[in-house]
Amino acid sequence: MTPPPSPDPRLAERLHGLPVLIAAQVSLHSAMTGIRIVGPLLLLDAGAPAWQVGVLLACFGLGPLAVAWPVGRVVERRGYHRAMAVALALGAAAGLVALAASLFDGMPRLLLLCAGAAMGGGAANAGLVVAQRTAARMARDAAALRGAFAWVGLAPPVANLIGPVAAGAMLDAAGATAACAGLLAFTAAAALLARGARTPAVPAPGQGGAPGSLLEVLRHPTVRRMMVVDLLITGGWDVHGFIVPTLGHARGLSATAIGTVYGLFALGVAGVRMAIPWLAHRLRESWVLCGSMLASAAVYALYPLGESATYMGACAFALGVAIGAAQPMLLSAMHQAVDERHRGGVLALRTMWVGLGSVTVPVALAGAAAAIGPAAMLWAVGASVAAGSVFTRRRAAER
Repeated sequence: MTPPPSPDPRLAERLHGLPVLIAAQVSLHSAMTGIRIVGPLLLLDAGAPAWQVGVLLACFGLGPLAVAWPVGRVVERRGYHRAMAVALALGAAAGLVALAASLFDGMPRLLLLCAGAAMGGGAANAGLVVAQRTAARMARDAAALRGAFAWVGLAPPVANLIGPVAAGAMLDAAGATAACAGLLAFTAAAALLARGARTPAVPAPGQGGAPGSLLEVLRHPTVRRMMVVDLLITGGWDVHGFIVPTLGHARGLSATAIGTVYGLFALGVAGVRMAIPWLAHRLRESWVLCGSMLASAAVYALYPLGESATYMGACAFALGVAIGAAQPMLLSAMHQAVDERHRGGVLALRTMWVGLGSVTVPVALAGAAAAIGPAAMLWAVGASVAAGSVFTRRRAAER
């Protein structure tokens, strides 16, 4: 009797590695999103002016600018565990600094919170680069690559639900210091999960050459084009984060209603990313991106026309679906446009680009809304996104 074939170790690696990878990233990311809730509330409860909250939130986008590129090179050369250790160390430092900030008042509190925000933002985004690059190494073809990026892309929206809810509950129950201490448990859980992750082996030194430089990555025309598309599409996170409280407050919606609108946006993102792995073999990056941009532009045009929470919630869900579908396709297109030694770099570059947008886009939106009003600002954003779909059509023509 012929013995049954032994399981393919690469298949086991693929099946068992990805869920742990995602769970570790959800835990690490949840710690950061928890600090995003606790930090501003600490300042506001102490009577700090609004500009301090704005500065604090901007600091979450500064961390990725500093750490994404070096971490991308580490994951390219040393693999998942060594690079994830850097992200986890940053996450632990962010939690400890936030904990220290809860014990101070005045300017020391602001400075400590800003430092913690920069480290927390850097940790979450560095972990995402590591998870994306490792998941890409698990993929065997283009369809699997889209699916892998979609699964990993679930981590931020899930963390945006878990982290703030947990932080708010701990804050109400036991105060800011206990909440900051409790958020450290998320980083500890991420460390335990990451330690047990089964990930693909890194190519031996000399195979495929050394990781490319930032300038080499930027020389790829598809990478440059996809960066423009990325700004137009995923900038919708910042657009939506700005417009919901602005329009909601102007229309007299309750805090619960505004929070529900946010939740429906996250639900749309998570829902479409769960669907993509099952449809990946039928999808083409350029057409999904073009459709995402046109759908986003339509939602921006419709958003100011209704005033009820139900209407805004429907628009938020639709925008979440449109934006959520785009990220896996963007990453897949950029990943396939470069050779093996540039792939960690292109993911790091994309994270830095998104971090820069998170710092600058809210400021630009605030200025535009003050100058022309929030409705006209949304229509202008929608027109820009629709016009930008030419970049994806150009990509389609190349293929």
